[in-house]
Amino acid sequence: MQFEQSASRGSIFQEHQSDVIIQSLDHLLIMAQRYRSEGNLRQAMDIYWTLSEDHSDTAQGQGAQDKLLELAGVYERDGYRHQARAVYERLL
Repeated sequence: MQFEQSASRGSIFQEHQSDVIIQSLDHLLIMAQRYRSEGNLRQAMDIYWTLSEDHSDTAQGQGAQDKLLELAGVYERDGYRHQARAVYERLL
């Protein structure tokens, strides 16, 4: 009986930890989008890269990759091919 209670507590802790991680990733993605809309591209890209590289298996990481690809396209259209290439290559 004691083992079952301990296993149950462990499961509850893991679920809570997963929820905290997902919420944190959501907040980071929103923060990056806010930085970008405010013109703070460096801060936005730092967060996008963190999400993309450290959490690529999550929806937030994949969303960050989409945003980075979008930014690379903007760089390319605006004539900043070197910056665009750096983003494209890092995404590989």
